[in-house]
Amino acid sequence: MRVASELRGGGGMTMTAHETALPRIIHALEGTAREIDVTFARAGGQLGEGLSLFEGLKERLSTLSAELAGDDIAQAGATLSTLAGELRAINDGLRRETGVLQELALHSKDASQALERLLEHMRLITILARSARIEAVSVQAAGRDFGDFTSEIVALTTQAQRTIQSCARDHDHLSVLLGSALEAQRDFEGQYGLALSGLADKLEQTLAEVGARQQRGVVLTSDAATHSGKIAMAAGGAIIALQSGDSIRQQLEHAIKALRLLSVVGSGTGPGAALDAAARRGADIVLRRLEAAQLQESAQTLAEDANSIEAALALLAGDTASLLDLVRSLYQGDGGKSGSFLADLEADLAEASDLLAKCDRARAGVDRVTAALSTVLETCQQTVAALAGTVSSIVLIGMNAGLRAARIGTGGRSLVVIAQELKIAADQVAGDAAQLTPTFAKMQQASGGLKQGGGLDAAHFAALNDAMGASLAAMRGAGDRLGSALEQLTREGGGFAAVVAQARLSFSNAGAMSDLIASGAAELERSCEAAQMPDDPAAAAAVRDLIDGQVWPNYTMVGERTIHQAIVAALLPAAAGATASVTVAAPAEGDIDDFLF
Repeated sequence: MRVASELRGGGGMTMTAHETALPRIIHALEGTAREIDVTFARAGGQLGEGLSLFEGLKERLSTLSAELAGDDIAQAGATLSTLAGELRAINDGLRRETGVLQELALHSKDASQALERLLEHMRLITILARSARIEAVSVQAAGRDFGDFTSEIVALTTQAQRTIQSCARDHDHLSVLLGSALEAQRDFEGQYGLALSGLADKLEQTLAEVGARQQRGVVLTSDAATHSGKIAMAAGGAIIALQSGDSIRQQLEHAIKALRLLSVVGSGTGPGAALDAAARRGADIVLRRLEAAQLQESAQTLAEDANSIEAALALLAGDTASLLDLVRSLYQGDGGKSGSFLADLEADLAEASDLLAKCDRARAGVDRVTAALSTVLETCQQTVAALAGTVSSIVLIGMNAGLRAARIGTGGRSLVVIAQELKIAADQVAGDAAQLTPTFAKMQQASGGLKQGGGLDAAHFAALNDAMGASLAAMRGAGDRLGSALEQLTREGGGFAAVVAQARLSFSNAGAMSDLIASGAAELERSCEAAQMPDDPAAAAAVRDLIDGQVWPNYTMVGERTIHQAIVAALLPAAAGATASVTVAAPAEGDIDDFLF
């Protein structure tokens, strides 16, 4: 890079000194023209590459938005939302079941005590029946036969006792099952009861985050479209501005050609060989001021384009970074990892599966209670119902035997006493049996609470696990696709940002190039600021012919011709009409093509 000082000269230079500086100016401008050509072409190529990357960015954004709003996540979210409600229902159901088990345990305790008293009464009746058999032998010796009475009493008593013992054994087994189930339920509630509701809260919170991300995804689509539009316009504007580099290069080449003509005129050779001293002096002044104006316009255009391109590239860099930040904030979790909210969800579901397994194991005792309860209650209720008939028979037989024994007199008194005691024992059996009936009825009614939920059985837990597995697989698949798309978006976004950064770096010396051109223009202006045009019409005509023939045909842009006409009109008024005679028609208003050919 050449520095601007190469072109600076003092305002007091002689014409000869200025002529000596002219090759240096031409050399500096030639280097600048080449550098502008390379810089603009390189920056344009980099932006072209960036635009293709930007198309990939927009495609990734569409993929991400579609994935987050896809049916897989929506259906999985609905399933998991239901699961959160199920977990709360399970927690509430467990509490209800524990209450039912406690109620059953209380009734079972009452039933156990009543059955124990029944067994004691039946043991007493058995003893009385045996005593009656012994006494019946004495009475038989007196000529009365009470054998049938005693045999029937013993048979009824033995049968009733066996039935009650069987019922008591079944009930004891049920009591053990109840105690075990209640203990397991209490242990589970104590350790995991809060975990179920807490997990439901976490699931709902995670799902709310998914829903929020989906809603934010709609906003992102709009924001992304805005950013995309800005980026596309900025990139397009930058590329259009970069195309001006060719125009500036052409302007510099035309100025360099004119400055070379100035050197030739100064030496009195070439096209300037026929000019006299006055004409050469006039041509020098016109060419210096003309090219100073042309270079000043080129410097100003380059500076404006440089500012425009730099602003466009800065906008590209800023909006691309903002767009990527928007995407990351939406799709990445708090930990900064892609799909971390899905990882949280996966952990929640694993915890839910573990809790369901523990709950299933804890409830296995309840299932056993439920399975045994109906059979035991049915057996015991049948026993109680049958016991009423047995007791009535024992009381009736005892009363008949007592009446018969009373007619014997003193010899049958023992049987009368035994018959009375049998009746008392039978009444006690009837009383305890009467208490058992409502107790078993209460147990039967309470047991309905173990069957109402329908959501606390192993089959339901298995179905929930399957649903969780399917939903997790769907979420994981969507998360993998989101992560992949996000990684690709990040790579492409980074690539696009890198290309923009390279373009900005490539264009960073545009301001210096503009300053260099402006410095050359200023030096040319200073070199002739005190010079006066010769007052010689012939010399002016010669200069006009030289300018029209050697400079005017080189122009390819309207701007150059406009500046040319203004300078020539100011320095060679008589030449204005001649120059105008070769001026091409100005483009119509609204014509965006500044190039003449």
